[in-house]
Amino acid sequence: MSLTTDIPGFESYLLREEALSPATARQYRHDVAALAAWLAAERPAVQGWEQVGARELRAYLQAHQTAPARTRRVISSWKKFWGYLKGVEGVAMQSGPAELKSPKLPTRLPKALTTAEVSRLLAAAKNQSAPDKALRDWTLLAFLYGTGCRISEVLHLEFDAVEFDEDEVPVAIRVIGKGDKERQVYLSPTAQRALQGWLKGRRRPGAPAGPYVFTPLKGAGAGRPFPVRTIEQAMHRAGARAGLRPEQSTPHKLRHSHATALVEAGRPIEEVQEVLGHASIATTQIYTRVNRNRLRAAAASLPDIFE
Repeated sequence: MSLTTDIPGFESYLLREEALSPATARQYRHDVAALAAWLAAERPAVQGWEQVGARELRAYLQAHQTAPARTRRVISSWKKFWGYLKGVEGVAMQSGPAELKSPKLPTRLPKALTTAEVSRLLAAAKNQSAPDKALRDWTLLAFLYGTGCRISEVLHLEFDAVEFDEDEVPVAIRVIGKGDKERQVYLSPTAQRALQGWLKGRRRPGAPAGPYVFTPLKGAGAGRPFPVRTIEQAMHRAGARAGLRPEQSTPHKLRHSHATALVEAGRPIEEVQEVLGHASIATTQIYTRVNRNRLRAAAASLPDIFE
């Protein structure tokens, strides 16, 4: 039996039973497929996954010399695959990836945009000659910053997940985050303004049918969510016009900026965790190290014992 035989079933298992995102499932499948191809070329005597142990896996890592972050992901993919083969397919697996140590990664603070930089970015997104693109770009970038949501969560937002008050003002949304977990996100004034402006056009007669809030209003893609790549490119262009560096001009930077602004406003870290949808507060606590002004003020508040 070929080493690739079980890989499609593995991806299907990740999607249906573990509820991983399609992108994550594809990454895991790619990592396992790359290992299968290497084994076929470099270890032709291996005829089944039950023959693959830590020795072969270490040889693969040695041959590829991947960066620490990539190595961690590859080992994680292998662990998932080993668990699938053993638990679902009933293969008598060796311990394999369980014997490998994932490399430690350096802790890097997220580099958020300042409020002035976000303002310049939104102004650049709005200042375009094409009205449709200007509305799309300004709305989505403002909504991403105003909610702190992941771009995938925003682009797949459906009408029935938007909550309105008695005056038909949108006040909250329900989004599906990582691990297929649903959470409620209350809308900031920035997010409310962006969504209200978009809904005026989205609800007009002749607008495309479909459940998605953010969709092209005309053209071949009407009714379907905007592609992630489309919004990434739009932010990159707006960022360049706003004088931002390319690494600052990504949708995820708006999520970092939202979280940092909440921490700087003095919101408890538990609230920020809830807003961002982090499963572990340890993930959120990195933002408490970003605000140097608060740390400086804390140090200055210590009474001076010298006269």
